Amino acid sequence: MSLFRSSIIILKILIPMFIGSLLHGNTDSLEPMEVSALRLETSPKNLNARVQLIDQAKIAQSGATDIVGLLRKEANLQVRSTSGNSGRSTVSMGGFGDNGGHRTLVLLDGHRLNAFDLSPINWHSIPLAMINSIEVIRGAQSGTYGNHAVGGVIKINTKLPKLEPNASLEAIAGSFDSFNARGAYSQKLGEIGLTIFGERAESDGYRVNGDHQTDAGGLRLDWGGGSDFRGYLSWSLSNSEFGLPGSLDANTIAVDRRQTSNPDDRGEARSSQLRAGLMHQINDKWRLENRIGYEDRKNAADMPSQSGYLDNTDYETFSYSPILHHNTEDSDYLIGFDYFKGELDLNGIYTPSNFDASRDYERISSALFTSVRHSISEKWDWIGNLRFQKSENNLSYIGLKLRDVKDEDWASGIGLIRKFGEVGRIYTTARRFFRYPSSDELVTFGSSSPYPPINHPSLVPENGYEVELGLDWEMEKVLLSGRVFRQWMEQEIIFDDVSFQNVNIDDTGRLGFDFSFSWELADFVSTGISYDFVRAKIDKGTYKDSNIPLVAESLVRLFVELKPIDSLLFNIGGSYVGESFVGNDLSNSSSKLEDYWLFDLMLNYDLSESATLFGCIDNLLDEEYLSTAYNTALYPGEGRNVRAGLRFSF
Repeated sequence: MSLFRSSIIILKILIPMFIGSLLHGNTDSLEPMEVSALRLETSPKNLNARVQLIDQAKIAQSGATDIVGLLRKEANLQVRSTSGNSGRSTVSMGGFGDNGGHRTLVLLDGHRLNAFDLSPINWHSIPLAMINSIEVIRGAQSGTYGNHAVGGVIKINTKLPKLEPNASLEAIAGSFDSFNARGAYSQKLGEIGLTIFGERAESDGYRVNGDHQTDAGGLRLDWGGGSDFRGYLSWSLSNSEFGLPGSLDANTIAVDRRQTSNPDDRGEARSSQLRAGLMHQINDKWRLENRIGYEDRKNAADMPSQSGYLDNTDYETFSYSPILHHNTEDSDYLIGFDYFKGELDLNGIYTPSNFDASRDYERISSALFTSVRHSISEKWDWIGNLRFQKSENNLSYIGLKLRDVKDEDWASGIGLIRKFGEVGRIYTTARRFFRYPSSDELVTFGSSSPYPPINHPSLVPENGYEVELGLDWEMEKVLLSGRVFRQWMEQEIIFDDVSFQNVNIDDTGRLGFDFSFSWELADFVSTGISYDFVRAKIDKGTYKDSNIPLVAESLVRLFVELKPIDSLLFNIGGSYVGESFVGNDLSNSSSKLEDYWLFDLMLNYDLSESATLFGCIDNLLDEEYLSTAYNTALYPGEGRNVRAGLRFSF
C-alpha cells in the first residue's frame, strides 16, 4: 500500500472527529492538545527518568541562533560537526560516539525526526521561532518510543496559541557575515487557535565553503478547547543550501584551519512536514488520542571531490499512532500502537566513470506498547512499560534486489519513585532497550571486483539493559537534579575501517553520572554547574578494554548570571569537552582528540516592555580545537562568533 493511500485511509477516520471538534468547541477557552514527556498524562515528577526542561524564557535569553547551540549550553550535550556550523551536527547523550545521533531520538510535537538511513537531521530546518520548549529526557526510553531512543530523547514542543494575540520579531547579525531573522504570531480566531512562524538564517561560515542559507516557516491550528474533541494541524516547510568543506590533515590545519579541501562540494535539503493530532475525551477517565505525520524530504549533493559524485534523494515517510489513555487520581494507564513507513529513492552516479550508485530502501515498522503508573501511597509510585516491535526492510541497490531483512525486538522498563512532598524525589529504574540497524548499515559490498552490493551477512539489532538511580531536589534557592547509571549493551554496531563495513561488537558497557546544580546567591546573582561523566568501553572481543571512540568522558557547563537592575541580564559561561579517541580507532592506538574549554558571554537589555537588545559572544577566547576526527581526517571547530540583535514582543 502506498504512503498516499495510507494517508487517505487515516484521514477518512480522523476528519469526522475534526468536524465534531469544531461543532462542539468552546470559544471562551483554548486548551491545546499536547504530548507529555513519556506519553503518560502525568507530571514529570511522577516519571522514572531525568527530564530537563528548556522553556521559552531560557530560549529567548540564550542568544542561540539554532537548536544545536541551545542544547550545547542549556543541556550540556556533546556536539560534533564536520562542516564548522550547526546545520548537520551530531548531537548525542549517554556516551555514544560515531553515529551517536542515531541513538538519540528527536521528536517534534511527538513525531520522530530521525531518518531510517544514516543521513543526519538538518537542525536548521527547525527554526527557533516555532519552539515553545524542549525536554531532554536522559536514559534509554525504547519501552516508550522504540527505535533510536538508546541514549535519550530530545522532545521539541512547538508554540501553542493563547487567548490573547501575541507576536515576536527578532533580527540578529554577527561574525562570518551571518544574519538571522525570525518571527511568530499567535491568535485565537473564533474556535481556532492560529500560530504562524518563519525564519531566515544565512552565514558565510567559519570555514571556506562552510556557508549555509535556510528559509523555514509554517503554521499550526489548534481547536476544540472545552469540548470532548481537541486537535491540531501543523504544516512546516524548509529549504537549505550549504557547503561541504570536508576534512583537513594536521599540516593544512597548521597553515590555515579555515581553509577547505573541497571548495566545490555543495548540498541542498528541502522538506515539507504535515503533523496532526485528534483527541476524544470519552468520559472522565478514558481518552483516545490519534497522531498522524507525513514528511516529504529531498536532499541533493554535488561532490567533485568524491570522484564527481552526484545524487538526488527523495524521502517519504508516514506515521500513525493511536493511543488509549485511562487516568484516575492514583493511576495513569495507556495502550497504543505505532506504525511507520518510510521510502527512500536515491539516484546517484559517479560522473567520470558513469558508475551507478542508485538505491531504493523501504522500511515498515509496527509496535504495540503499554505504560502504567500507579500510586502505592502518598509517597510511593511505581511505573512500568512494555513494547513489542517488528520491522521489515526492503533493499535495492543499482537495480539489484537484495534479500528482505526482518527484525523483531522488545523493550521494557520498571521503576519506583519516592516523593518528598514538594521538596523533591528519588527514583530507581531498570530498562531493556534496542536499536535496529539503519538501512545503510544493512548493505555492504562484495570482496572482489566489481564489488557488488550484498546484504550484510550477519548484522543484527543492538540491545541491552540499563539501571539508573536519580534525584531531583529543591531547597529554597537551590536546585539539584542528577542520576547515576550503568548500561550493558550487546551487538553494538560500529564501523570497522579494517573490514570497511559495520560490525556488531559482542559486549560494550557504560558507567556514568550526570547532574545539574543551580544556586540563587542573591536576588541579582545566580550560578550553576552541569557535569556529565561516562566511561564507555568494549568489554569483549578483539578490542576488549578499549574506549569507544569519539566519546568524551567529561562534559562540564558552568555559568554565572547577573541581574544588577531589572532591565539588564548578563551571563558568562564556560563549556568543557574532555579528550576522546578519534573515530574508527577501535584499538585506541592513535592520538586523541584534545580536550578544550569554550567560554561565552551573553547580554540582554530591556529597552521597554516590548523591546530587548541582546548580544552574545561564543568561543570568547577564540580557542582552536577539533570538533571531530576520523583517523587523520580532522574537522576544525568554529572560532570566535560575535552576534547582536533586537527582539520585539507584543
